[in-house]
Amino acid sequence: RHRFSERYDERVTLDNVPIGKGITGAAAESRTPIRVADTLADPRYIPSHPGIRSELAVPMIVQDRVVGVIDLESERMGFFTEDHVRLLGLLAPQVAGSVENARLYEELAQREQGMEQDLKAARKLQSVLLPKIAPDLPGLRAAIQSRPAREISGDIYDFFEYDNETVLIAFGDVSGKGAAAALYGALVSGLLRTLAPRRRSPAALMRTLNETLLERKVDARYVTLTLMLWDNRDHEMTMVNAGAVPPLIFRNGELVKISVEGMPIGLLDEREYEETVFQAQPGDVFLLCSDGVLDQLNPKEEEYGRQRLVKVVKRVCESEPRQIADEILADLDEFTEGRRRFDDQSILALRVPA
Repeated sequence: RHRFSERYDERVTLDNVPIGKGITGAAAESRTPIRVADTLADPRYIPSHPGIRSELAVPMIVQDRVVGVIDLESERMGFFTEDHVRLLGLLAPQVAGSVENARLYEELAQREQGMEQDLKAARKLQSVLLPKIAPDLPGLRAAIQSRPAREISGDIYDFFEYDNETVLIAFGDVSGKGAAAALYGALVSGLLRTLAPRRRSPAALMRTLNETLLERKVDARYVTLTLMLWDNRDHEMTMVNAGAVPPLIFRNGELVKISVEGMPIGLLDEREYEETVFQAQPGDVFLLCSDGVLDQLNPKEEEYGRQRLVKVVKRVCESEPRQIADEILADLDEFTEGRRRFDDQSILALRVPA
């Protein structure tokens, strides 16, 4: 294929020359320079311009692969010498490297464009799988905020109503980030939708999820997950934690100390999970966040951390859940001073109406 030609300082357009045809095609096929003193006497010559009497073609080779041919023409018979052959022999590898780099760059750009389109499609699909806003929950007000580190997120959250007074809340984080984490998160979301309606106990559901993920084990993949069963009749929150950031509970502007711990699912078999029952009161606030919030670094390499998060929530815990989540993200952005997110950041805020 003709890529570039210049004649008397002007760009010209030539027809493509098949491999093995013409002087340039012969140089590409033989992988050696071809010097023709008299084009009219060489049957391989294909006239491209009138009056051409001599020609020199040198193949450009990169890693034992021909990537092109440099071809010179002259109106003088026998113009090209062995010195020209040696000079082009030195220039050809350098030009070949530049040509190959340009080809690789173009190929990479095309791949990135295709990946970008795929990621946008995946993001659109994920927006269907994950609730954009929290649904109406019996006896609770809720708000969700989620920001992926890349185009798609490995954080997962969902809600499953058992009846008009009972709802299961799932909030988790898949190890890693990007497309692989999102795909694994989609698997976990699908399992939750299948298993949650048949298992009302958070501990039993967590145990079953762990066993099911181990049956489909993916190396270096696991999930940190919190399951919370809200019973509006008794104002009880039954919680199970599998390695996630423990739920933060605030009452009257103060943090309530409570222990909710456990092993991430998808790592070890035969794990048991303990339920923690919390008796809620009107005005209580429950906060769930992914570790991408707490672990986010600022330009000084300092972590945002639990202490700063608690301080923000204490200041705004009388507000509605959406405002609480917005205030956390605003403070996080102020802390990071525009530093790029390295992990997905999700927040779920819940309030028991006063």
